Amino acid sequence: MLGRGQVVRQRFLVPPFGGSNPSAPIYQIQEKTVDIKREKIEKKASSFEEAFFNLKTTYVHPTAVIGDHVTLEEGVKIGPGCVIIGNVHIGAHTSLYAHVSVGFPGQVLGLSQSHGTIKIGSNCTLREFVTVHAPRHAEGSTRIGNNCYIMNYSHVGHDCHIHDNVTMINNVNLGGHTVVESHAFLMANAASHQFCRIGSYASIAPFSATRQDLPPYCLFDGRPTRFAGLNIIALKRALFSPQAINALKHVAKLFFQDKLPFATIKEHVQHDESLSSTPSVQHFMQFIEKSERGESRQTVHAPTHNQEEC
Repeated sequence: MLGRGQVVRQRFLVPPFGGSNPSAPIYQIQEKTVDIKREKIEKKASSFEEAFFNLKTTYVHPTAVIGDHVTLEEGVKIGPGCVIIGNVHIGAHTSLYAHVSVGFPGQVLGLSQSHGTIKIGSNCTLREFVTVHAPRHAEGSTRIGNNCYIMNYSHVGHDCHIHDNVTMINNVNLGGHTVVESHAFLMANAASHQFCRIGSYASIAPFSATRQDLPPYCLFDGRPTRFAGLNIIALKRALFSPQAINALKHVAKLFFQDKLPFATIKEHVQHDESLSSTPSVQHFMQFIEKSERGESRQTVHAPTHNQEEC
């Protein structure tokens, strides 16, 4: 694990074409010349490209701003124009592309300082102009798990908790305290209200917005979001068994389409061993039971999952 000072002294790579040099020895990549259309062109940009995309060592671009309390693990890449301040820990082999901003105060009226901690896991990718805000209070935390891919201009609000293997397409906006469970897939321009929860393997269609919790394993579309079927493709790719998928179909139908009282659905599941013994069904039921904002039972006109057996 590398602290701020160690990154500068041991791992800081300064391209030969600009930027201020630290007083410690500089690690440089040998410049290359390539022959393009019979003209020898000095490929100065290759030093940055090679360091950012190919080398396994930690790299911080000279135009990036790294605060005194930022910790970078091995193999982290910090691109041009990034600003990382506050108590931030970034896990191994995570890449922040150009102009990513991490650690500024949450967008709360009257809040003028960064508080709490931010932790970004390993093997994550934060693309250009992503913003990750610091918690609202000193004891708070904003967390991004491992293997997350967050695309251009997406925003992670203060106190958000994003679990592992989450994908956020361009311009996704998460209000403060949003929780996104593992393997969720948020498409372009999707948005969540503060304190919402988005379940595992849930998928939100482009330009959709939620103001309530979205149960796991389902597709949602619209403003506000409505149930559009089970996320069959994601479940099959994740090697869910046909029995588990059919059990989820059954429970989702009872909840969203038949709109039975939750207590009735819970009793039905408890008395059906094929449902009660299925972990994904248990998680679906527990997610709803723990909901504080509630779930909308509205559906689109034609749910997208097929009702035939898998």
